[in-house]
Amino acid sequence: MRVVVAHENLDFDALGSMVLAGRLFPGSVLALIGGLEGPLKEIAPLLEDRLDLVPAAEIPVEKVTEVVLVDNARPERIGPFKALVGRVPFQVYDHHPRAPGDVPAVGGRVAQVGATVSLLVPLVRERGLTLTPLEATLAYAGLWEDTGGFSFPSTTPLDLEAAHFLAQQGAEIPRVREWVRPQLGEEAREILKSLIRTAKVVERQGFRLLLARAQEEGYVPALAPLAHTLLDLHEADGVLLVLRLAREVLLIARSRERLDVGRWLSQVGGGGHPRAAFARVRGVRNAVRRLLESLPQYLEPEPTLAEVMSAPVETLRPTTVREALRILEERGYGAMPVVEPLEGGRVRVLGLARRRDLRKAERLGLAEHPVEGFLARALVLPPETPLSQVEPHLKAGGGRVLVGERLGEGVKLLGIFTRTDLYRKKPALEKPLGERILEALPEGARRVVLALREAFPQGIYLVGGAVRDALLDRSGPDLDLVLEPGIRVGEVAHFLVERFGGSYGLHYAFGTARVHVSFGLTVDLAESREEVYPYPGALPQVRPAPIAKDLERRDYTVNAMALSLATLELLDPYGGLEDLRNRLLRPLHPLSFVEDPSRIVRGARLAARLAFRFSEEALKALPPALLPEVLKGASKSRLRDELFLTLEEDTFLEALSLLEELGALGPLYGLKLPPKNPFVRLRWGPLEDEGFPPGRGRVEARLLLLLYFQENPLEKASALGLPKRLQEALALLLKGSWEEADKEVLGKEPLRSVFLALFPEKEAWLTEKRRVLMGRDLLQLGLKPGPRVGEILRQVAEARARGEVRTFEEELALARRLIGDGSFSVPQ
Repeated sequence: MRVVVAHENLDFDALGSMVLAGRLFPGSVLALIGGLEGPLKEIAPLLEDRLDLVPAAEIPVEKVTEVVLVDNARPERIGPFKALVGRVPFQVYDHHPRAPGDVPAVGGRVAQVGATVSLLVPLVRERGLTLTPLEATLAYAGLWEDTGGFSFPSTTPLDLEAAHFLAQQGAEIPRVREWVRPQLGEEAREILKSLIRTAKVVERQGFRLLLARAQEEGYVPALAPLAHTLLDLHEADGVLLVLRLAREVLLIARSRERLDVGRWLSQVGGGGHPRAAFARVRGVRNAVRRLLESLPQYLEPEPTLAEVMSAPVETLRPTTVREALRILEERGYGAMPVVEPLEGGRVRVLGLARRRDLRKAERLGLAEHPVEGFLARALVLPPETPLSQVEPHLKAGGGRVLVGERLGEGVKLLGIFTRTDLYRKKPALEKPLGERILEALPEGARRVVLALREAFPQGIYLVGGAVRDALLDRSGPDLDLVLEPGIRVGEVAHFLVERFGGSYGLHYAFGTARVHVSFGLTVDLAESREEVYPYPGALPQVRPAPIAKDLERRDYTVNAMALSLATLELLDPYGGLEDLRNRLLRPLHPLSFVEDPSRIVRGARLAARLAFRFSEEALKALPPALLPEVLKGASKSRLRDELFLTLEEDTFLEALSLLEELGALGPLYGLKLPPKNPFVRLRWGPLEDEGFPPGRGRVEARLLLLLYFQENPLEKASALGLPKRLQEALALLLKGSWEEADKEVLGKEPLRSVFLALFPEKEAWLTEKRRVLMGRDLLQLGLKPGPRVGEILRQVAEARARGEVRTFEEELALARRLIGDGSFSVPQ
């Protein structure tokens, strides 16, 4: 069972993200921890029949096999699912910055954007999913709430792109404003009054922090809107709200810029975004004093005029109005300083010649007059002036100030600063590519990579899909590592299990190992090698080789990149980075598909999953690889494995459709494209309820359904080398005799799910026909959990085998009699 969970007291971003994750991971259970936050309390009852939120207490934690965690990475905020950390795989999608102690995720995406919804929308778009208006509206509400209507400093272009997509999907924007911007309730208004009464501004290094206090004994409403209201009222740069409760104090911090409030509050046990953070503390005086004293340490240095001015500054010598206006228009300036030169590079600033003033003078017939008679005042500020002190001078100086050093009677001009510069965002310095890849890895994978960097100084490379997906801001539960000659896979595998727990298996003949880390990450290790194909389609002959040769044997350029763990240098010998930007699948050489036709299937799977397309070179290389004489020697096991891997994907139908479009589905497998509707109807619930492994069950159910629609299905099943039990299940399915199939259906899972997909009208019949007594039925009769439950189930099963009970009702009646027996009396 896969669950999607966020955190206690859901807000709109958490709920919207859960809804999107539910679409991305079909069949997941959306788990509700604690209550709902703010206006969601009022809205949720209206949507109860359309939002399938299951209280966490009702979910059997022992049956959970994977957790998708959204809008949160902290284990202490996920209720009973905390017990699963380190035991099952977690995928984390979160817009909070990483922090020590986060869940060791094996997949997902963590990035600092305005809302977690913005990390999930691109995946929805890539997958080609269509949202309902309700789903789109809930996700849009999460965006709106967490970005303050796209006005908070944490808002990024990705948030706006997500909003555009959600609007196209039918998000009801007026309803969002009604939901997210409700009128303040009575409790919130009272708290706001207290905060306004106690508010005072504390200034440190040009940063204006608003400090406000309140005390509350009863219900505490959502306070984020109050923080932003106070910021606007006092024109502050940041705010710290101190709310006293019965036994503890809540600290809520918001910041426009310069102050990373998440790091700031971390020193008192809190955390959050750079622009929004929260903490619970005991000793309020010590906590607030510590925060105020440390404030300067957490402030980014304030820019000075020297850092943001435009230089050099162009000047005018004294001339006529007409000539000055001509120069201004020719150079495209709105104004230029007029100066008289002095000795030593100094000038005397006479004023600013502004285009609008000179045009007016020209209209009045004064074009030949000296320009000095029409100059505006020019303000000169020293280069060390903090930016926060410049804005008042801009108003006085007509939107411009000169930057210079006064030397005696003159000025050495260094630059000019205009109102336009005030709003020009300073470009962020882009981190080296290797660091960006490392940061894009899920937390668990990043821990493994950092540990290997420390333990093995050289010779280990992150390769293939892990590099590709990190560059795409995606990630999965696997890491592929290549070890150059001199480093043994056994040594690395042993180190990882010693460090993180788990298990590993070695394949000495192939120089590979697979490590299953305790928290769900799979690490594939392989000694670097080169491959030689003796004939088309043959299994390759391998021998040890450097990393360059290892990359040479890959399938597509986007999979032929490697990151050195020692230097964080990206090796990209075939232009994979450029193809990644263009979303192209390009084989490394023209005979790639001929050497291994299974690469075609792998490409279709990647194209469907990542919304890529085959390059022109790939399309030209397809026909020779599909010739009968080439396919005759192709590895049947490789092709079968690639088909099974494709059927594991959520986008398997798109991959099969692409193979059909490329003319490859028939030559490779002798299959034709099946109808889509039965696959959409395919249900996974019965498989998991019966304890059938969901991964294997999903693939086998899809495979049976795929074969059902083929000509000569049993021959196709035999050609694929399917296990005997699956061939028998397919034969039963093809008979279509419910009376005969009913005798076998429970022993032939996933046959039951395929029957329901093909014949949905038979669901009620099959459910009634095959329902058997289960433990939960006994608990509903009043029997308490314990060994007696198993004993009664055993006796009922024996009666069923003897034919003494034939229906669920008869089994239930027998259970009642057994409970009523003296030895099975219900405790009072």
